[in-house]
Amino acid sequence: MHRRIFRNFAALIMLCVVGLAVLFSILFMRAAQAREMESVRDKARLIAGMLNSGAFESYDALAGSGTRVTVIDQRGRPLFDSYAGADLAVNRSDRAEFTQAIAYGSGEAVRNSATFGASTFYYAIRLDSGSVLRLSRTLGSLRAAVPAMLPDIVIITTAIIVLAYFLTYRLTKRIIKPLVEVDFENTQTFTDASGEALYEELWPYINKIFHQKLDIDNQLTHRREFSANVSHELKTPLTTISALSEMMASGMVKDDDVRDFAGKISSRAKRLINIIDDIIRLSEFDERKVEKDFTAFDIYELAKTVIAALQEKAAEKAVSIELTGQPLTIKANSRLVDELMYNLVENSIKYNKEGGNVTINICEEGEWCKISVEDTGIGIAKEHQGRVFERFYRADNSRSKKTGGTGLGLSIVKHIAEHHGGHVELDSAEGVGTAVACYLSIQCS
Repeated sequence: MHRRIFRNFAALIMLCVVGLAVLFSILFMRAAQAREMESVRDKARLIAGMLNSGAFESYDALAGSGTRVTVIDQRGRPLFDSYAGADLAVNRSDRAEFTQAIAYGSGEAVRNSATFGASTFYYAIRLDSGSVLRLSRTLGSLRAAVPAMLPDIVIITTAIIVLAYFLTYRLTKRIIKPLVEVDFENTQTFTDASGEALYEELWPYINKIFHQKLDIDNQLTHRREFSANVSHELKTPLTTISALSEMMASGMVKDDDVRDFAGKISSRAKRLINIIDDIIRLSEFDERKVEKDFTAFDIYELAKTVIAALQEKAAEKAVSIELTGQPLTIKANSRLVDELMYNLVENSIKYNKEGGNVTINICEEGEWCKISVEDTGIGIAKEHQGRVFERFYRADNSRSKKTGGTGLGLSIVKHIAEHHGGHVELDSAEGVGTAVACYLSIQCS
């Protein structure tokens, strides 16, 4: 009996595994391409909103967005292109996405790019000025993803089928055994001596499913909290910007106060941009879109450039910055490591005491590069230390917002360290200071 059930069950599992493998292979490219397109649309809408609000002083600020950005006037002449190799002499008025944007406000198209020689997705939005913002991203790499994954899919599918075969045999035999041996004339055989029901062996699986459900519920709760925090953090400066701009538009602001109001609007807009940039960066880490791009460089020299960039902020609070350690060459993503150190040193300045000190130490500990940033600041209470690397968590909410913090800096630091195969350690005492140590693998690959 159990052999027949096993064969049927095993055949069903193998059929499902093979079918799912084929289905996922087909859907992967479409889903990945759709996500890339939606990402371009979202980024275009975000940048268009910033351009319309005057958040960017010049188009040059668009160069580091990670996607090719082009601004085209109403006649199709390029005003700016973030791609250095672009030919600005070529008129774009005949492009489908451009004509759609001029006519309907937005437009998109997929075609082979003459610049990159690959299938490219274009998305355009008409700006308030009448010019057109266009973002583009190459899709050729997505089409090559599925063929590249086929060997892995075959190996994984085969392994699952073999494993499922043996597990199905053992589990079927074990589950069916009580039914084979049961005496249906005697109902007592359905329970043990204590009256407990049969199939106690199923309880470990039920217990595992229960705990998996708890894990899923926790993840959903975390996502809901993150979404609520994002909404709150964005709504606060937006509300201020809306109120101030409405007062200015209605003529309720005196001429002498216009400059002050404009400064406040600019400050809130910059905060919005910082929050959005940090959210985009974290989403890239979550979706594993951050490129490795590891190169060899001297991290000690990189620390010097970070200190130079923050000297002015440090001078405002009379905070002195000292660099100790020795030159150390590591293989890592220099841009991300620069961001990691900048966030840590900036925090040490923000939450320091007037006339305090910040010490950065670069040293080698075994296979690790240790970056230690220590300050003589306000410190972190013990009950907050286990959560400061969570997104939007602030040990002192009012002080953090007053200093312009987004609540995401330390979370980004943690992700960057983990991206380099490392981790972060925190040591702090309230009223004494804080020391954060980041360990990065010296030879990341």
